[in-house]
Amino acid sequence: MILKQILNPFQSQILPWLQTYKDFGIPETCRPYPDIPVNALLENASEKYSDNGLIQFNQKVSYVTVNDHANRMANFFLSMGADKGDRVATILPTSVQFVVADYAISKAGLVHIPCNSLESQGSLEKKFEQGTPKILVCTSDLIEIARYLCEQTSVQTIVVTHLHDYGKEQLSHTNIPVLENSVQWTDIIAQYSSGLPKIEINVENELETLLFTGGTTGFPKGCMLSHRNIYANCIQSLAVLGNLTRIVDGAITVLLALPFSHSYGHIAMHTSTLAGYNQVLIPDPRDTQTMISMIQFHKPLLQIGVPTQYMNLVKEKLTDVGMICMSGSAPLPSNTQEQFETAMGGTIMDAYGLSEMSPGTHLNPNAIIRLIGGKWQAQLGQTLLGYSPVIWTLNKMLRMFDSKHIGSIASQLIVALLKWHKKAGKFHKKPSIGIPFPDTEVKIIDTDNDQILNWDDLKGGKRGEMCLKGPQRMLGYWPILGSGLDREGYVHTGDIVEMDENGFFTIVDRSKDMIVVSGYKVYSNEVDDILHHHPAVDRAATVGIPDSSREGSEIVVAYIKCHESAENQCNENDIRDYLKERIAKYAIPKIIQFVDHIPLSNIQKVDKKMIRQMALDAVSPKSIT
Repeated sequence: MILKQILNPFQSQILPWLQTYKDFGIPETCRPYPDIPVNALLENASEKYSDNGLIQFNQKVSYVTVNDHANRMANFFLSMGADKGDRVATILPTSVQFVVADYAISKAGLVHIPCNSLESQGSLEKKFEQGTPKILVCTSDLIEIARYLCEQTSVQTIVVTHLHDYGKEQLSHTNIPVLENSVQWTDIIAQYSSGLPKIEINVENELETLLFTGGTTGFPKGCMLSHRNIYANCIQSLAVLGNLTRIVDGAITVLLALPFSHSYGHIAMHTSTLAGYNQVLIPDPRDTQTMISMIQFHKPLLQIGVPTQYMNLVKEKLTDVGMICMSGSAPLPSNTQEQFETAMGGTIMDAYGLSEMSPGTHLNPNAIIRLIGGKWQAQLGQTLLGYSPVIWTLNKMLRMFDSKHIGSIASQLIVALLKWHKKAGKFHKKPSIGIPFPDTEVKIIDTDNDQILNWDDLKGGKRGEMCLKGPQRMLGYWPILGSGLDREGYVHTGDIVEMDENGFFTIVDRSKDMIVVSGYKVYSNEVDDILHHHPAVDRAATVGIPDSSREGSEIVVAYIKCHESAENQCNENDIRDYLKERIAKYAIPKIIQFVDHIPLSNIQKVDKKMIRQMALDAVSPKSIT
């Protein structure tokens, strides 16, 4: 089957990334997708990978136990009068409890509204006013917020848990606060049936998750994600890694330090369950020390995280930690990849997605191709390993060993390969989010004239806003089907991209972060990336604010955090001299602010909205003349 993508009304061309698919063993399509609900991921894992499971506080909870507890929780939800399609909200960190609750909601035919414990009470109240959940599941430290939400919103029942309900230090019930309409998690697990509820689910049209996001317009909206959306994205996420995932199926450990309440963490958890991996869960994504201890003890082969986490790991001076990592949610500074490979001996693959797409749409496999030596080695490997009997045999052999043992051996091999290839001069890393997942459709719109660009335009260097659709695309923003989509069913991402001749995409900037200086476009992410290569710069964020002297124009403002050891080397003149050699004159920041920290969001992404407001608050008109 030759896939084609129409990029304008008159032209149809073969997708330029199909050669990479072929080199790497990626299927051109994953269709047909199974007509089964999301909870089947856990049910299959409990049967196929019964010895594997979730690791929290160094305690493993098998998929069999997780499935049993999810059945009990689902039966509890139904006993509380929840009807098919009703919403259940959770305010839970990355934990066994989140996984149990998520699958329980799916089993009961209900809809999950995941929330972050770092959100303000006001933000949670707005979500609950829109989503109208009947049940809330939260940790005991949030009991007062839960009480308020129960009084002010649609919540009728509260399920209270403590993280150590799964761990060596289990608390007695008397240590957990009790409300009149609250129920203890442990009581539910002890008292309710472990039988699977008999609920018929239309996977195409019925929601599994109502995931609130800033949205492509900036206003918080609920992305309606169906069972098909999420299940399909799990399949796509594994398929884009080629035959590697089939070989290590059920045989390795993955480290997850992402908030599961965020779309990226949510799909990482579901995909890891589909693959049957042991999942090491880190409740606090900012807890670098716990992350390090889990890496050293459990030897994960795979880590899924965000750029800030990898930047923090590099600072810890770990050595010979040969993990394969994925980075998403925010652009990965190009120097972070090299620093990570040099310092730790692991490699990072850039990924891309957005909540409206469940979220995964792109992955850059070049890190794996570089690991094995290049494209012809990848093609040779595909020739040797691209047969199901060979893959089946290798997988059976791997599953004879403990995943910690596999991670330890693989780590040493990865470190050795990267050192050898770097010594041979094969290290090269061009920032890129990579190629689209199978079945993901792309169109690029010229931001100057709203015309659809074709491949030749993009190969010629044109840039435009990326629009996406596919089986993982949301049904719309709550509660209106089709809202947030254009006439052709595409989500407009707000991201400005360019594409090379091989179909690899690079995010140049967010359209809302693009700065216009006297008619010239300044892509703030490009400036950030260049600043990150300055030896004294630890973190940088560039924004634009209105230029009072020129209507319709902006000035460029850079916020910079210096390395502690290089603070004396950080000064405006040095930074400007550094930039003059690398970017256009109009793109050089007119104002440079040195700060002790760069604001980050709940998912450790640079918060440019806050930085822009900081610039507006701090910069006087006189300072820009």
